[in-house]
Amino acid sequence: MSDLKEKSFNEWLVIRSQQGDDGAFGDLLELWQKRFYLYAFNRLKDREVARDVTQECLVSISRNITKLTDPAAFPKWGFRILERRCIDWQRKIIREREVFQPQEELPEIAIKDNVEAVLSVEALLNRLDSRLSIVLRLYYLEEFSVDEIAEIVKVPTGTVKSRLFYARKLMSELLENYYH
Repeated sequence: MSDLKEKSFNEWLVIRSQQGDDGAFGDLLELWQKRFYLYAFNRLKDREVARDVTQECLVSISRNITKLTDPAAFPKWGFRILERRCIDWQRKIIREREVFQPQEELPEIAIKDNVEAVLSVEALLNRLDSRLSIVLRLYYLEEFSVDEIAEIVKVPTGTVKSRLFYARKLMSELLENYYH
């Protein structure tokens, strides 16, 4: 959210939604659904799961929008809800694996890189570890501060800074390898 006009419009939609304006709430969800989905997909690496988790997040937002006291905090609040849904899904998968395959290790599957793949920010982010790509996405694409990212992903600010540093380094190596 780079400009004041967009931030103000977002806050207005939140306030109208809290007042019961279903049209404003629909516009708010439409504005944020893709961002939330891309975050979930980048975090979970599965399209269907990302859709489900995003849907759960949006349902939670719709149930709790009236509890949000600061409309300007909606982006951070929404991403925190989404992050918790992602963690819940990962915990559920871990528990299922422990129940169904207690001591059996899954075989590694080799993934071939498509040489003709189109280079894009999403493609590069998908090649990074999810912890690194999430920090890059929140910092550069969603324009959150280091402190806000730390709050969203529940890690110390120093960890966010080191992940940003390491992610930038890896991203530049990926770009360098791609063009050479």
